[in-house]
Amino acid sequence: MAIYEVSRTDAVQPGEFVSAVVIAPGVDLARKSVDHLPGVKASGAKRNVEARKLDTTGPVKLISVYEDERTPEPQTETLPEFTA
Repeated sequence: MAIYEVSRTDAVQPGEFVSAVVIAPGVDLARKSVDHLPGVKASGAKRNVEARKLDTTGPVKLISVYEDERTPEPQTETLPEFTA
């Protein structure tokens, strides 16, 4: 089994699959592992995902990062006033 980065090759709409890291025995099965996700066509002529095998013997590589996508709330807290 190998580690694959699977990603979209077309324009992604809100709420659709963008990319994933998959452990699979081959490129085709890595693509098919995300076929059930929104916006994915993993096989056939109109395929819109690609799988790239990640080299696990090379230098250190950051595989995945998750970020909070919420818009930050404005800070409404006021600091106490200082008197001299």
